Amino acid sequence: MVRLAVLDGAGIGFFMEADIGDDIAAGWLERVLEDWMPSVAPLCAHYPGRKNPRAAFSAFIQAAREFGNARRA
Repeated sequence: MVRLAVLDGAGIGFFMEADIGDDIAAGWLERVLEDWMPSVAPLCAHYPGRKNPRAAFSAFIQAAREFGNARRA
């Protein structure tokens, strides 16, 4: 809803880059106040330790680790 209001010219908004990357690339939105942007918080996951986690859960954790490592590189 806020994104639509900003696209309509109602003001500025604070969004995650992934949510509006296409809008920026298309020229519909532009970055402002970049000096005031907070640093990116690290990705954290808290989960119970299990000897035999489900395959889907293990795949998610592996993908999250790879994503985090790629962003740091």
